[in-house]
Amino acid sequence: MTIEQAIIEQVRGLSPEKQQEVLAFITFLITDEWEQTYKGRFQELQQNVQIGIDAAQRGEVIDADMLFQQLREKLRRQQDRVSQ
Repeated sequence: MTIEQAIIEQVRGLSPEKQQEVLAFITFLITDEWEQTYKGRFQELQQNVQIGIDAAQRGEVIDADMLFQQLREKLRRQQDRVSQ
């Protein structure tokens, strides 16, 4: 079985909506849009990393244990809201 045949078999097993999503993704890959999207996200990530480095160099850091505790608390509050 070729890769093309394997892909076709996998896509055939999907719902029509999912098949449409696969087709849209393939179209996205064929165009240069994916590269522009990737580069944009990568540049954004680089900027965020640099912001963190600059803050750390200024001594503006948060204790990791405290940060994770705050994140757990935020997640718990969101879960409580969803379950209400």
